[in-house]
Amino acid sequence: MTETLAPPPVRAFTSYSWSSPTHEAWVIHLASRLREDGVDVILDKWDLKPGHDAYQFMESMVTDKTVTKVMMICDKNYVEKANNRAGGVGTESQIISPELYGAAAQDKYAALMTDEDEDGNAHVPVFYKGRIYFDFRSAEKFEESYEQLLRWLIDRPQHVKPKLGAVPVSILQAAPAATGTQSRARRADEAIRNGSGNAAGLIREYGDNLRAELQALAPQENDAEPYDDTILNATASMRPYLRQFADLVATAVRFNEDARVWDRILAIHEQLGSLMYRDPEVTRWNSHQFDAYKLIAHEAFLTTVALTLEEERFDLALATLTRPYLVREHDGGNRPATSDFTVFRQYVESLEHRKRRLKLNRLSIEGDMLRENHPSGSIPSFESLMQADFVLYIRACGSQASGNWYPYSLVYASNRFSPFPVFARSESLSYFKKLAPVLGTTDAAAFKAFTVALNASERGSRLFQHQGLPITYLANAEYVGVID
Repeated sequence: MTETLAPPPVRAFTSYSWSSPTHEAWVIHLASRLREDGVDVILDKWDLKPGHDAYQFMESMVTDKTVTKVMMICDKNYVEKANNRAGGVGTESQIISPELYGAAAQDKYAALMTDEDEDGNAHVPVFYKGRIYFDFRSAEKFEESYEQLLRWLIDRPQHVKPKLGAVPVSILQAAPAATGTQSRARRADEAIRNGSGNAAGLIREYGDNLRAELQALAPQENDAEPYDDTILNATASMRPYLRQFADLVATAVRFNEDARVWDRILAIHEQLGSLMYRDPEVTRWNSHQFDAYKLIAHEAFLTTVALTLEEERFDLALATLTRPYLVREHDGGNRPATSDFTVFRQYVESLEHRKRRLKLNRLSIEGDMLRENHPSGSIPSFESLMQADFVLYIRACGSQASGNWYPYSLVYASNRFSPFPVFARSESLSYFKKLAPVLGTTDAAAFKAFTVALNASERGSRLFQHQGLPITYLANAEYVGVID
């Protein structure tokens, strides 16, 4: 077995002034401790023998290529001699100064400050001003400064630059930032993190600004472009705002405990939902005019539910699914003034037109878009979106919802080989009891019976052009609640 030879120790020359016996003793103590810690410190007290030329010794130590570090121990006396080029310190300074600014390694020289002037400023030679130094002025901070010095001498810094990685694909492919709402989003985010009492008000300001920005990005149809392209291009221009909103929701999910804050988050969904409908003053419109907003409102709502489930904030998920949403003005008809969560899943005519125009053999263009817009590293991930889509589908099928929730993203779950995480964890009965209210059920046995019936029903089997969905498997129905 071949032995690995240890590298030679670091050689460090000490430049200092014989200011006083106390100062000399301090220098010897420092040098001795450094030698104990593996640094070959060169000190005149040890290495300058009687009869040797002191100036030649100084010059050879500064210019010697085996000397990789030079410590200048700066007190008032040292600085005065260095600036006036007096004595041995002055000679060393004349050698060090051109080296410091010449071709020598910038990391070879360092100053150790041991006292300060009348104004509290560390003494430093003129030729060294503006450079980093080690502060030994305080006895209380000696150990901290000593460790910093030792790390510098042996080239083992405390903070090492991380390996350069690759820019995330999600960033490279992202559209320009949503600059119109950036400052308001940042203020709201900081307020949530800090638990500020004005967080709800700042979220409201952000929501008002967000709605106005999205309204300004309304699709502008023209004869030179198929209208489905116009809708999708408009949606793409809105998506940076959607990512920004997702970041704010993630902050609220992780850091907020104020019910008013979550109420304002859900109010933003109402504002996005209102864009799906015609303002009363608009007298001319077409059936696909609001399709871009239908896509954005749907994805935003799915994102919020996904983030609550991902963080296991079932209290926020339940509040999101049980809130009565006011998304359009009452038209005087025989219907409630508010809608349940299914209002955010609307039929998008332009996508059906696109499928016919381009002869696309796709089961769900909406599912394709969700997957494309949530690549690896996205917040939330596409996996989380599918989980949320499944929970919303289960909830809509089991409750007296006013509309249907078609789980577009689950076209990618038909061949899935494992249940979604919240259902896998629901093998624990205590965990399932926390999730059950979100699903709209009461106990594990009732949930299992419901999923089995849904799986066999026409409503379940007709999904994705009668390809169906393994509902009981995705819900882990057989094993829910089996662990006490």
